[in-house]
Amino acid sequence: MQMSYQKLLGLALIMVIGFTSSIFAQEKTIDALDILKNSGAKIDYKALDAGEIINIARTDQELTDTSIALSMALYVKAPYSTVLKDIKASSNVLSSYKHALLIPIKDTSKLEPYFAKVVFVKDEQKEVEDLFNFDDGDSFNLSNDEISKWKVLTKGKKADIKIASSFYQEILQKRLQEYLKDGIKGISSYNHLDSDTSVRKGMEKSSAFLNSFKMMIPGLYSDYMNFPKLTSKDTKQSFFILKDELEERPTFILKHQMSKEIKNAFVVAERQFFISHDLDAIQTQIICIPYKDGTFIALSSQSFTPKVEGFGRSIAVEIGRKMMGKQILPMLESIQKKYK
Repeated sequence: MQMSYQKLLGLALIMVIGFTSSIFAQEKTIDALDILKNSGAKIDYKALDAGEIINIARTDQELTDTSIALSMALYVKAPYSTVLKDIKASSNVLSSYKHALLIPIKDTSKLEPYFAKVVFVKDEQKEVEDLFNFDDGDSFNLSNDEISKWKVLTKGKKADIKIASSFYQEILQKRLQEYLKDGIKGISSYNHLDSDTSVRKGMEKSSAFLNSFKMMIPGLYSDYMNFPKLTSKDTKQSFFILKDELEERPTFILKHQMSKEIKNAFVVAERQFFISHDLDAIQTQIICIPYKDGTFIALSSQSFTPKVEGFGRSIAVEIGRKMMGKQILPMLESIQKKYK
């Protein structure tokens, strides 16, 4: 699939600011700054040109009381071909958390060795103790079945790092197996959500806003939405287990990353379909294209959680966006630092 440079640049900015896809039908030369100005988004153009990371609140994608949306953009004065290599190598950059882990899964038919690396350490004893004291609620993203198994496993026992690690190894592996078999339809929901399909519905609703993504890269969008059914031969995909820090707590994450490279553009669609606490799931789209005398990188993320609905939603959403930002910011920061 090939498309003009103007269309690619328009796509990048549309993915960031939620501008209508009808602009492509006009077949006119598209100027990036015009799109930004006409969108109504509050952009610090001096900061953008100076190589700062721009945050954009995506209220257009927050159409339900449980949704959170955030976009980020970065312009660096470095050749596209060079930055593209960095993007491919750094799209899973972790935070500075000293016990952070990134475990690429190279063979999904033999999962045990990968999940054996999922462990708590001594410094994380408090998280283990909180897990042993957990009964139900939203402090951990566990399903009803997982909570029942945990209660049986820990009955009469003191907080033990090995028991907690073994438990997460088991449930993470099971969740990935379910996802590999049935995609988002196979994702077990959490005890604190209203129904067994809440996680799937949240992902479907947040993806429904990605009309420009669907129009311009239909093959990747179809593969993203219909996984495990793939229709594009050139879609690449990878799976990861992450351990990082979120809200000063260790968290385990399962990530599925899909990508497609077309002429003068590299697009990534990824899904964090299990996050052990705080955010229920995150879906992110990334695009990297040539722009001016350098390269433009854009990220657009959607998440959902009932923790932000109801009274005080505006404050809760701001907190949620900051949490999302911590998950997607490290990749942009690593690129920014290199070319500052």
